[in-house]
Amino acid sequence: MCLFGYEQGVFGGIMVGPPFLRFFHDPSPSVLGFVTSVYDLGCFAGAILSSFIGEKLGRRWMLIIFTIIMTTGIVIQTAAQNMQWLIWGRLIAGIGNGGNTATAPVWHVECSKSEEKGRAVVKEMTVNVGGFVMSNVITLFFSGSKSEYQWRFPLGVQLLFSVVILTMIWILPESPRWLLMRKRDAEAKIVLTALADSEQEVQEGFSKIKESVRIEQATKASWKQVFAGGQATRRVSLGVLLQMAQQLSGINVLCYYLPLVLHRSVGLPELTSRVIATINAVCFMSATWTSITIIERVGRRPLLMVSAACMSVAFVGIAVSVGIGQANPASHLVPGIVATVFMFLYFIAFSFGWISVPWLYPAEINSLSMRSKGASLATASDWLFNFVVVQTTPLGIHHLGWFLYLIYAVLNALFVPFVYLFVVETAGKSLEQIDRWFASHPGWRVDKTTDTDGGVLPVSGRTKTDEDQQRMLKAFGIESDEEDYDSD
Repeated sequence: MCLFGYEQGVFGGIMVGPPFLRFFHDPSPSVLGFVTSVYDLGCFAGAILSSFIGEKLGRRWMLIIFTIIMTTGIVIQTAAQNMQWLIWGRLIAGIGNGGNTATAPVWHVECSKSEEKGRAVVKEMTVNVGGFVMSNVITLFFSGSKSEYQWRFPLGVQLLFSVVILTMIWILPESPRWLLMRKRDAEAKIVLTALADSEQEVQEGFSKIKESVRIEQATKASWKQVFAGGQATRRVSLGVLLQMAQQLSGINVLCYYLPLVLHRSVGLPELTSRVIATINAVCFMSATWTSITIIERVGRRPLLMVSAACMSVAFVGIAVSVGIGQANPASHLVPGIVATVFMFLYFIAFSFGWISVPWLYPAEINSLSMRSKGASLATASDWLFNFVVVQTTPLGIHHLGWFLYLIYAVLNALFVPFVYLFVVETAGKSLEQIDRWFASHPGWRVDKTTDTDGGVLPVSGRTKTDEDQQRMLKAFGIESDEEDYDSD
């Protein structure tokens, strides 16, 4: 995740440097947009690829393979001799990162306790923003260079992250849920023992996961069920829509292009833009770390709604300030300062909800047999819309000016009712409890749910009836008769 965050910030930092522009013959805004966003196309392809091989290879081997692919792309970028090299390097690196970002949250959630899932993924995102901070610091440090080191060194630093990943991953455990699904029960117990606090916790966790695996394997999950319109479709769609919304919130208008936005939209000098981008990155990381304390206590839904509302207000402030500054170029200093303040506020609001929940949610919301497929499709949607945003931002800054930011203000405002009506609360619930919630709540609307416990059926305390088992199968998107179930 640190490598993911570093990549988000590094290209925006090097693309405004004179040595980079001179070496690549002053590329146009459309070319800059494409060479930046082609990385996202690679990520989209990597996420889709992971959906076909994720359940076969396991979480750990997926990360190993995709990190090697990403490292290959980084080497090509760092050694680039022309724009074609750079484009191919970013595309290949994107394939690796797409597979990694589809796998890492799933792995983390499957190895976490129910009360720790949210905090675990927020920690991932904090490390992600830490990488973003590093990219801003390093590109700022090399911004004064007159040689190719201005852009080659910041790109090459990514190789250090690859070495750390490929060295450390061998000592980390495989997902116990994946091991049980592959009938490797003894290995799963060893992992659960290492993760749990007591033998009782190991036995309870093993039994619950084993039961969920048994129910799911009554009928094999397939791509047909993803699109059949049942509960599997609902669960996959929620993850896909949240990650799509994360990109349409405008985060990468500012993450990828903040120095460019400050320089061209706000009118600040290049060096000042870089310094402010670096300070903002540090504030962004601090705010993300703070959100660790509230994600489980407050819940996913309130954080998403409040965060989206604040982000909408921030983009309105940016649009108005930039508009005033562009209308009065001679006195753009005050509007520029106001726009910068609203950008800081946007990042803080984003860090409390939308940075982590869309990545956490697909891993939580999908059943075990659908988890790789659901997380991969959600990640693919994130990267597809990331591509759209990153590709269009330079053109939007050039042709739309302040109106570009108003578009994102409206989109963020629309996310509030979407979350209120359709997003299921998952805070503090085990993955198996979430399965039971969907078994008892077939409708898409959640705003009228009246269950005092949030709609989650008890994990223990009563014997499951055949009707319960059938509801569980439907929650997984599986239609199976009683005979099929018993034969398992």
